[in-house]
Amino acid sequence: MAHPTLSIVKGSTSSALLHNSEQISKTIDNLNADKQLLLELSNKLHSTLDLEQMITLFKLEITPILNLDDIIYHTPDTAEAIAAKGRHMLSYQLVLHKKNLGEIALIRRTRFTAKEQNFIEKILVALLSPLTNALDHYQAIHASLHDPLTGTFNRFAMESIFSREMELSQRNQTPLALIALDIDFFKQVNDTYGHACGDDVLKHLTECVAQCTRNTDVMFRYGGEEFTLLLNNTALKGAQELAERIRHSIEQTPCACNGKSIAITASMGISILNQHDTRDSFFERADKALYQAKSNGRNQVVSESL
Repeated sequence: MAHPTLSIVKGSTSSALLHNSEQISKTIDNLNADKQLLLELSNKLHSTLDLEQMITLFKLEITPILNLDDIIYHTPDTAEAIAAKGRHMLSYQLVLHKKNLGEIALIRRTRFTAKEQNFIEKILVALLSPLTNALDHYQAIHASLHDPLTGTFNRFAMESIFSREMELSQRNQTPLALIALDIDFFKQVNDTYGHACGDDVLKHLTECVAQCTRNTDVMFRYGGEEFTLLLNNTALKGAQELAERIRHSIEQTPCACNGKSIAITASMGISILNQHDTRDSFFERADKALYQAKSNGRNQVVSESL
């Protein structure tokens, strides 16, 4: 088993914990102490396929034993590395059958002893197999709810998320805004530059939107070149300002494809949720405002008539 590099944040490094199923069984069987603990922990972790719940269970079991301040887990698709300023950290890259399972870090105020480090590595062995199952489940759910091209939520996810956010907004009497967005003359892009460049334009547009929005704003691909954005705790003025930022960003940032610079624009319509709205009525008003924006000449934002 590879040993991690213990560091005090500065120059913190991760070591790989590599195993296959046969090695996991052998490691558990060869433990002199803590064998029962490992088996019990493994059974508990195998009791759920929910990734967040599994990591929570792992934290609850391990934190009091090692007097930890925190355990942080990043999935394989997380871009940033784990950092813990001002504390001692053991960080591992977890790998099973050459499959990256992400990074996990154990953090506390005092240094880890060699004995504790050895114990931690034994404990992590019990995590690998159930974590693999949970990640497979997580990735399957993620794929079913996301558009494979742009990475935004898809139309299927839109129905459930709309219902949840509308219920919260109406119950708590907080504003909820919806932006319907359509790329102007998108068919001409496909006809002129080809469908591969058309795909690049769709991905480019979602990146422009992401740079303007908050983490709490949710974007959906509703149709071919049609998108919607759901903005919680956002009234009409805030939605209008955001829509204009997005429109300007798209207009000022051409998409590069095969050495060509493709200029695009987008039209948008805005609606604000009211207490009597259904999902259909909420969406239809934004869609009607979008249609008006396109009828008015495109590359503009139109709000519903309040």
